Amino acid sequence: MVDPQNFRKINNIEKDIIFTSISDISSKLLPIIENLEKSLYISLEKLAEKNDYPKIYLISNELSKIIDKLNENDNIVFGGLYFGFIKKGRFFLSLEGVEFLYKNNIFSDFKKLYVNGKGEKSILYGNDILKSMIIKSPSNLKKDDFLVIFNELKEIIALGRSLLGYENIQILKPNEIIAINLSDKGLYLRKKQ
Repeated sequence: MVDPQNFRKINNIEKDIIFTSISDISSKLLPIIENLEKSLYISLEKLAEKNDYPKIYLISNELSKIIDKLNENDNIVFGGLYFGFIKKGRFFLSLEGVEFLYKNNIFSDFKKLYVNGKGEKSILYGNDILKSMIIKSPSNLKKDDFLVIFNELKEIIALGRSLLGYENIQILKPNEIIAINLSDKGLYLRKKQ
C-alpha cells in the first residue's frame, strides 16, 4: 500500500473544498465532479517551496488499482491527469482539467473567449487579456466569470476571470484589460525548473 502521506485519495475535507470551489464556477459541474470523486488523488510531495500547493490528479480506474497494490516504499509524486490544486482553502481547476472536461463533452458550458494571434502570443507570455485581443466574447459575460480562452484555431490556451460584463467591454479602449490571465499554456516554459 502506498504511503498515505504523499499520494492518496482525497479525504472529506479536500472533497468539500473542491466541491465548494467548483460550485462557484457552475453548479452544473457538481454532479460531474461527484462522479469523478473516487478518481481524485492528492499529492502532498515537496510542499516546502512557497509556491507549492497540494495538487489534485484525476486517476483512471486501472491506474488506481495499480497504485493500491504498491507498498509504502514506492514513492509516488504524481500520476494521471493534473486536475488542479488547493490553495488557502480553495480549489483551482487546472488548464489540463478544463481541457479534459471540455474535450470529453463532460461539461461545455464554460464561457468562451476567442483571441487573435497577437493576443495568443501575449497571453502565452503570461499577460492579461486586452480588448484589442478579442475576436469573440460571450454576450452573457458578467464580472468575475470564469473564462476559457481559445486561439483562432479553437485550441484552449488559457483560463481567465472577467473583470467586466459584456456591456462594459463595449465602451473600453482597445488597450484596456477585460480579463485576468489565471493560467496559460506558456506557464510551463516560464516556470522555474
